[in-house]
Amino acid sequence: MQGNNCILDANAVLRFLLQDNEEQFRQIKEIIRGKNCYVTLEVLAEVCYVLEGVYQVTREDIACNFRKLVNDVSILNVDILLRGLEIFDRTPKLDFVDCLLYGYKWEKGIDIVTFDKKLQRRLGEVFL
Repeated sequence: MQGNNCILDANAVLRFLLQDNEEQFRQIKEIIRGKNCYVTLEVLAEVCYVLEGVYQVTREDIACNFRKLVNDVSILNVDILLRGLEIFDRTPKLDFVDCLLYGYKWEKGIDIVTFDKKLQRRLGEVFL
């Protein structure tokens, strides 16, 4: 069974979401259909960074694409992702990783420790 599992890196996820390289999109689509594919939150953080910074994709579109991706692959810690996306959608001052931290806080009961005063204030707003 181990050979039927794979983990996708950021480039594979980007090609699948953007469909900007026909051959690579076809290949990754076949892999996703034929294997149990997993994506980590770390990979999604990198994908988000590239989509925002390089491709100027809106936060709304990123969140929408990540929610759709859940139907095609297994997201490790999907509960944290979905909770983080709730904040990502409505809190433009928080970056994706900060929103994932919120997801860990909400879903796993793990406190966030930070020296970032702005983040503390923003998280305070989120938790009210």
